[in-house]
Formats: sequence, structure tokens, C-alpha cells
Amino acid sequence: MSYKLTGFRVLGAIFTVFLSLLILSACSSSPPEPSQPPQPTEAPEEGQTITLITPDAKNVNNEKTAKYQIQTRLTDFRLLNDSMGLAWGVTKNELRIYMTKDNGETWSNISPSANVQFLSNPVYGKDILFTDPSNGWIIRSASGLTETVVLRTTDGGSSWKVSSFPDANAISSIYFNSPEDGWLMTSWDAKATKESKALYATSDGGATWNLVMQNEQYNPNLPNNTIPISGVITGMIFKDISHGFVTMQTGALPKIYMTKDGAATWNPGPEFLVNDQLRDCDKVITGEPDFFDKGSLNGWMSVGCQKDKEGSITYNGYFTANGGENWKFVSFGLGPLTGINRHIPPTFLNSQVGWALKQDRLYKTTNQGKTWTALPASSVLQSKLVDYPEIVKLQFISGEVGWLLIEKKEDRKSILLQTTNGGVSWRVM
Repeated sequence: MSYKLTGFRVLGAIFTVFLSLLILSACSSSPPEPSQPPQPTEAPEEGQTITLITPDAKNVNNEKTAKYQIQTRLTDFRLLNDSMGLAWGVTKNELRIYMTKDNGETWSNISPSANVQFLSNPVYGKDILFTDPSNGWIIRSASGLTETVVLRTTDGGSSWKVSSFPDANAISSIYFNSPEDGWLMTSWDAKATKESKALYATSDGGATWNLVMQNEQYNPNLPNNTIPISGVITGMIFKDISHGFVTMQTGALPKIYMTKDGAATWNPGPEFLVNDQLRDCDKVITGEPDFFDKGSLNGWMSVGCQKDKEGSITYNGYFTANGGENWKFVSFGLGPLTGINRHIPPTFLNSQVGWALKQDRLYKTTNQGKTWTALPASSVLQSKLVDYPEIVKLQFISGEVGWLLIEKKEDRKSILLQTTNGGVSWRVM
């Protein structure tokens, strides 16, 4: 009987120890975290999937090159030749710019350092410019405590150098006619039809800049050889280091100012004549000049007749064959554009061949816009415009190759399309 009692005591002791361990364990455990309500998140930026070459491949694509895919939202692009082009956008204040050398089959990430923050999306001809696939410039405008800086590359974006810029005002236009010689126009106190302007020039590829014109130092007793405050800059071209001109939006007809001494003095260019197509416009919208040849002799710019009550813009063109000394008005006969894409003008490859988008159909001209022919309907283009109804940009680099960027801004989504048969059919890049 003493044996049984001893056994019960042992079992009781074991049970007591086990229970104590459970209590100690419960006391030492952390209390559960209170459940958190779901936090609001920003809608992701989306776009087509692109295939990137890994950085260690040095932007060279072959069968052994490692690749990976990303989704990115693009806000602008520029074709450099039939197979090469740039596309970019800003995500979380970082500029992400990509270059393709094979019609979009693969892309290289040529973005500058993420330490250079961007608060807005750069626009080609204003904040970004490339003279060729190797030489390019990006301007990061001043904002808050950050200064304006110029990023420049001579190796196709594999590396970028940074230089300061001596003006914190808004950038209105950039132009380089060689890897060394370039110009930057800034503006301030901008209104609808006027702005103060300053022009800077560089002869060392953007490393240093010198002020060559500033139009607030006006003296009524002296000849005024600057670009006037009246008018808003829409484009700037230099044919060489001496000869250049700027186009301006004035609210009425376009204005041109020209220089023949490297921007030291500026004089009014030819007057644009009033015609029936522009007589009843509420506003005449001047496009930026675009030249088709290296000699900058043949070029054009769009001119739109805006009617506010109708919410429409009707596009026509001014063409030059002598480097901007004279401009000829050409009526396009496209009719008025309405809706969200009414601000997208036609695009021209040369003085005769051009394209225009109306709704979901592409039209082509081969006689300087006098007549336009509707191209066969593209099922890809029409279906994508349903999902991405806003046209960002259309550019053709040859009679066959063109790119089209479309987006749905409210959803922060975009997609890039390409044609290789003159706009008849399109594919997602």
C-alpha cells in the first residue's frame, strides 16, 4: 500500500511541474498585435511588359545575354532611326529611360542616378534631347531646394555626367545641333501670351553655359535686339552656331524671331498672313518647328484653329523650303477635331508625306496635306484605343516605321505601339 501511495505522489508532482510550466509559458508570451485596418495604396503604374538586357551585358543583345522583364509606365518617346528609339517615364521621382536597338524586342536601362530626383515627366525638345544614339542631354529643373542640373552622356546612356546650370527659372526649350554646341531657353513671369526669356549657349557639350540673351534689360532709347516678352516660346532651332530662330505662340498668328550672329541679336522673321481658315478662330495654336533634313532647309509646323464654343481644333500647316526665311500656308481639309485627342496635330516625315489620327482611324497624305486617305482599319489599334483612349504622341521615322504612345491617365497606364508598314497594321512593343 505504501508503494501505491508513493506512485501517486510522484505522478502528482509531475503534474504540478507540468502545470507550472504551462502557466509560466502563458505569462511570458507577448500579447497578440491588434489588427490594423487596410491602408490606402496608390494605384500602380502599369504599361506593356518590356524585356531588359541585364546591366552586365553592356547593352549588347545576343543568344547568351541574360534578360528580365518589367512593367513600366511610359510618358514620352523619341525614335532615333528605323530600329532605335528611346522611351521614358518618372516613377517615385526617379527618371527611368530605356533605349532599344532592335525595334523594341529588347531594351537597355540607360537611366541616370536615382539621386537626381524628378518631380515631373521630361518632355522631348524641352527637357530631353539626343543628337544621335550616343550623345544626349537631360535637364532636371529646379524645385524647392534643388537646383537645375544638366545631365549629359556621350556613350548612349551607359554613363552620365552632371553639371550645374546658372538659372533656376523654367526650361522652355533645348536644342543641340552637334555634340558640342547647344542652347537652353528659360522663361519666368509667364502668362497666356507673354513671358520673360533668357537664352544660354554651350560649346563644350553642356559642361558650362553662358548667357547670350535676356529680354528684361530693355532700354527704349537703344535698339531692342532681343526676343520680346510678348509671345510664348513653342520651339527653337539652330542650323549652325550662327543661324537660328524661335517660334512663338501669341494668341493670334505665330511669330518668328531670327538670329544670324549666334544669338547676340534677334530680329523679326517673316510675317504670317491672315487667311480665311484662321480668321474666325478664338485662338491660333502654334506648333513647334520640325525640320526634315540636316541642312534645316525643309521643315514645317502645325497651326491649329481653336473654337471654344465647339470645343474643336482644326489643323493646317506652314511649310518652309528655305530654312524658315519664308513660310507657305497649306490647308489640310481634315475637318475639326473634338474630344480628348483634339490637341494632337498631324505628323510629317518630309514636305509631302504625313499622317493624322482621327478617332481610331489613321489618315495619310502624300501631297503636303492637300488630300488625305484613310488607311485600312487596324484591329490592334482600334482595340487598344478602347482601353487606352488618350493619344500621347505619334512619330514616323521613315515611310514604314512609326511609334504611337497611348494612355489612360486616370489609371496611370500607358502602352507603346509600333507599325512597320506605314500605319496599316500595329503591334504592341
